[in-house]
Amino acid sequence: MPDEPERRLHVVSFRLTDTEAAHVDAAAAAMRTPRSRQDWCRAAALHLAKAKVPAPPPPRRNPARRLPKADTRALAAVLGQLGKIGSNINQIARTANTTGRLPEEPVLRRAAAEIADAAREVRRVLEGAHGD
Repeated sequence: MPDEPERRLHVVSFRLTDTEAAHVDAAAAAMRTPRSRQDWCRAAALHLAKAKVPAPPPPRRNPARRLPKADTRALAAVLGQLGKIGSNINQIARTANTTGRLPEEPVLRRAAAEIADAAREVRRVLEGAHGD
């Protein structure tokens, strides 16, 4: 079995100003084989440390697009509405089990309206999460 390449297990992280980032990007782009900002910084650090500088990694496919984080306040409001709906359904079931009949129509219409409101709010949050 051929030797497997050594895995990079250590993370080094640092921040750059806009000017510093522009200098790094320009230096990385000016190389015979252009490098990413991260790879150029790794190569520069290893060069200064007098270590062997590895070739840049081959390009890789971009990862699948991640969905943006949801609006937590809006989702908390939806969760509250769903709790109210659950309470209404329990009251309807208790009335039906106790009396043998369903509550009056206005009670059922109010519960249906709350369900519709919650569904609209969920759609609004999801549309906002997708940037539509």
